[in-house]
Amino acid sequence: MSEKMPQFERPEPVIVGPASVEKKEEYKQTILGRFGEHHYDQIANDKKQLFESLEYQKKPYEKLAIEEANEITNSIISDFGLRPFDISERNIHIVPDKLYKEIEGDSSKRAVTIQELQMIILNAERIVYPVERASTIFHEIIHLKTFLSIEAHEDLYGVRRCGLEMSSSRKKEEKTGFFIAFSGLNEAVVSEIQKRYFPELLRKNQFLVDEYNWGMSEEARVLKEEKAKEEKADISEIAWVTKDGKDYGGFPYRGQRKVLNYIADVLYEENAGEFSSRDEVMRLFFKAHFDGKSLPIARLIEKSFGKGSFRMVGMMDDKLNSARLVRDYLTKHKNKKSSG
Repeated sequence: MSEKMPQFERPEPVIVGPASVEKKEEYKQTILGRFGEHHYDQIANDKKQLFESLEYQKKPYEKLAIEEANEITNSIISDFGLRPFDISERNIHIVPDKLYKEIEGDSSKRAVTIQELQMIILNAERIVYPVERASTIFHEIIHLKTFLSIEAHEDLYGVRRCGLEMSSSRKKEEKTGFFIAFSGLNEAVVSEIQKRYFPELLRKNQFLVDEYNWGMSEEARVLKEEKAKEEKADISEIAWVTKDGKDYGGFPYRGQRKVLNYIADVLYEENAGEFSSRDEVMRLFFKAHFDGKSLPIARLIEKSFGKGSFRMVGMMDDKLNSARLVRDYLTKHKNKKSSG
């Protein structure tokens, strides 16, 4: 593994845009300053008081989940030739519903990563089970370790890209309005990493190893089969189930991951000579999440599904219907290309 960055340090964000060199440096240091040691300093005083009074102290299993999530993601990052780094505990906030809504506003999501603030927030009242909370921490850490670029202007700055997700430039926004592209693909990649390494996350956590052993038991398998039938999903989509079978949870963004896996299948099928395995194709997406280099993926998708198909994939957001529409488009254009 490459040498890990010092504590409380993260890779510098890429700065683009027309701002002066001085302004770009200022914005870059703002982002870096919000990571780690001085994270709390950037929180407005009124919000800081809320954090101090309402934020929960992390439990031992949560602390270890953060540690293990860092270890797993650092191994992945290092394999891609990138320098690993840790997300500090202080960048992760586990809060009651009241504070979550005060900070995030969107009550439909149970957790969020705010790149501008280098902050992860979990709604403790909506993520109750330890195994589910550990998995969510892992998901959000994958988000915060993403490739990050900032668009800088003299009067303001904003996130341009995080992972595969891309926001409209200010120039484009003035013409067509604000938009975000590839958010669905970005969530699919993050969730696919989460799903792949979830068992390892539990197995290595001494406070959750019993949950891991239960999940691997025959009794749990039977219960998972029942839940999978209810969900009309593969059993591998059921992440955990309680011993009484009353509660269970799956991996997020299943529809978006179906699209991602369909793309990986087709790319491997049509480029088998270039890849030693399907897993190698999937790792192209993982790598792009961490290094921001999506051009190789774009070329392969356009080659297999036709001109404009990568842009169509970019239109997939986090809604299930969006994933279905993109899957239908890709299937149709793959078939057209094959018959042609």
